[in-house]
Amino acid sequence: MLNSDCLFVGLDVHQRTSTCCVLDAQGQRVETRTIRGHWTRMVRHLASLGKPVAVVFEASVGYGAIHDALAGFCRRLVVAHPGRLRLIFNTKRKNDRVDARKLAKLLYLGEVPEAHVPEVGVRQWRQLIEQRRRTIEKRARLITACS
Repeated sequence: MLNSDCLFVGLDVHQRTSTCCVLDAQGQRVETRTIRGHWTRMVRHLASLGKPVAVVFEASVGYGAIHDALAGFCRRLVVAHPGRLRLIFNTKRKNDRVDARKLAKLLYLGEVPEAHVPEVGVRQWRQLIEQRRRTIEKRARLITACS
């Protein structure tokens, strides 16, 4: 269980920007911030908050690396299931700040639909299989083109 000194953080992570909404132990917004650059800049910001953090972000491409970077210092780390979130977030008003705030609030309430995060070894194995599949596909295209 999370204690009263924990901050609840909702993240909306993209390739070039990341937005976070930080709630205190009473569910009140402490800050909302958008950081430009690679997501590692947001990870450094969260690590520097000075209090234990519980973090939630939506699963997307590359979520495993973000999960691994946050796991080192987060008191609780949740990867939200994007399909189930769409059912909850059925709204026309959608932007990074709103999404981050909603994720933080769901985490605070303990209502985040969680996605399974495979172990590092499993993710590496899947990546190897996908790389092999693409290589075979390229080879087949070359053979067909040269025939």
